[in-house]
Amino acid sequence: MNERVLPQSIAAGIDAAFAAADPRKVLVAGPTPLTYGALHDHMGRLNALFQRLALAPGDRVVIASGNDIAVIALYFAVVRAGLVAVIGNGDTTAEEVIRLVDAADPRLAFVDRATISPEELLARMPAGGHAIAVAAPARHARPGLIAKLLRGREEAPAPVVDASAFPHMLDGLEPAAPAPAPDGNAVAHMLFTSGTTSRPKGVEITHANLLAQLSTFSRVYGYDADSRILNVLPLHHTDGLMQGPVVAFMAGATVYRPGRFRVQMLPDMMDSIYRERITHFIAVPTMLALIMRLGEVYDDCFRGDDFRVLRSSADLLDPTLWSDFEARFGVEVTNSYGLTETVCEAIYCGPSAETRRIGTIGKPIDCDIRIVDEAGSDVAAGDVGELWIRGTNIMKGYFRAPEETAAVLTDGWYRTGDLAAVDGDGFLTVAGRKKTVIITGGTNVHPENVTTAIRALDGVIDAVTFGAKDGVWGEVVVSCVVVAPESGLDRDAVLAHCRASLPREKVPAQLHLLEELPRGPAGKVLLDEVKAMAADHARAGAGHVSGGVGDQVRAIAAEVFNVPVSTLTLRSTPDNTNGWDSLAHMTFVAALESRFAFRMSPREIMSLSSLSDAERTVHRALDSPQGRSARAELQDHDRM
Repeated sequence: MNERVLPQSIAAGIDAAFAAADPRKVLVAGPTPLTYGALHDHMGRLNALFQRLALAPGDRVVIASGNDIAVIALYFAVVRAGLVAVIGNGDTTAEEVIRLVDAADPRLAFVDRATISPEELLARMPAGGHAIAVAAPARHARPGLIAKLLRGREEAPAPVVDASAFPHMLDGLEPAAPAPAPDGNAVAHMLFTSGTTSRPKGVEITHANLLAQLSTFSRVYGYDADSRILNVLPLHHTDGLMQGPVVAFMAGATVYRPGRFRVQMLPDMMDSIYRERITHFIAVPTMLALIMRLGEVYDDCFRGDDFRVLRSSADLLDPTLWSDFEARFGVEVTNSYGLTETVCEAIYCGPSAETRRIGTIGKPIDCDIRIVDEAGSDVAAGDVGELWIRGTNIMKGYFRAPEETAAVLTDGWYRTGDLAAVDGDGFLTVAGRKKTVIITGGTNVHPENVTTAIRALDGVIDAVTFGAKDGVWGEVVVSCVVVAPESGLDRDAVLAHCRASLPREKVPAQLHLLEELPRGPAGKVLLDEVKAMAADHARAGAGHVSGGVGDQVRAIAAEVFNVPVSTLTLRSTPDNTNGWDSLAHMTFVAALESRFAFRMSPREIMSLSSLSDAERTVHRALDSPQGRSARAELQDHDRM
């Protein structure tokens, strides 16, 4: 990325990127590619649509779709037109979309009809608003890895084209020039983070904020027109958006998005590093932990001449994983620290030697930091305090939330809520979080939001949610619930309610029904006691798994996927089982390994696509010499 691409504003950078790039060059590579020329055409026709709908600078446009190509095209068109792009979760519930629209107060919304119809959404929007459906992404001609794993399952017929949906509804519009470029203080996009109440907080990122972050990215990571970025993180997360299509477009580069991340795609994703000549791989610690489970055939994936940077973010990177990963794969891992409120990143550990020290988050670049005590005074080097950050990458504020904004912004300093320490050499180490946020697989989940959703269910008397440590995912979501005896509610009913009202990542991985929640004299839940009770419940449940191997596999799956065991058969697969996603897949693997005292090979993990596969894998392990000894121990255990 050079100065001509980002001369003075994001709008000018967008115009310069189009002028510099070959229209045939691919911006987004993957099952459904997007070229620079196609993006330019979409943006011109969207300008005509915005003008027809009389949208004014600063109007908000909600984009919540699972069609990545549509989200990317809409994002750039909205930002260049001086409107505010509000990116929502494309894999969510109708209730969450409505909550987002209520909070963002948009003039226009693009949503997936399968999640919520535009007609239903329009009823919740302000007068004069508009809602448009987004067409399903075009299907790839070749069957993907998952289809192969399912051994010949027939593919569904191609969807019928909806002429009223984006992008088909643009066909009758002639491209138009965009509105005049907005100034740097204008808001470019908003990403919503769940606050400590049921009302989400819209983080307002200005054009100047974006310009500052992209300028830093250019110098730190060396993005240029030859960069090929592998990033499968979701676009409604700042790491997926900024370190993916945004930085790629502004550099005239290509971002590779092979699809929504699933454990089974890992081998092909690693192969793509060679095949697609990847230069930058954007990951979270969970991905690194999963890659470590792959076979040695992948050990040289990062050793090619094209590869430059492997970046880990969104969660703390365990030093042991960090060191082991680098030693095995022969690549340095760049760690970083940032939040949605800092656009994306603020503190960098690598790739330069001056900022790199394993076990730390490195040093700030293009911003200032302070470590302060409860009184707001700087602490001594080595002492722990709250991390404050100041710079041109700090958000404008929270949308229509002056009190919440004032609580975190003081004289330009952003109070992160994270506890950290800085050593004598200037390296920062995160010591913990003042906030209660749960980070599971790199995704932030505020426990209060989960608790609020559970309490909305008739018959629930009390509830509390917290995070529990997990070896693969960092943390998992745990909820403890008290229900009225006469309600007839059981664990499965509460979980069904959670799945209907919460996005997948917020559904509790563990849910325990308790008779009551212990509280102190002031009525506050005694969280340590609740955590101990939950641990007892989990151990008790694990101790009651019995029967033949197939029955035990089903029982373990029911516990991990949070579904009634009666709904599971050996024919159950990720496609027909609620809760069997990538996170749960590895949790299921770990539970099987723990129960039957064996370790799955990488091939077994990746090819496990049904409970029948799991049963056969366990049988093979138990029939081995080591397995026969383990089986005897299990039988002794079950007789106790």
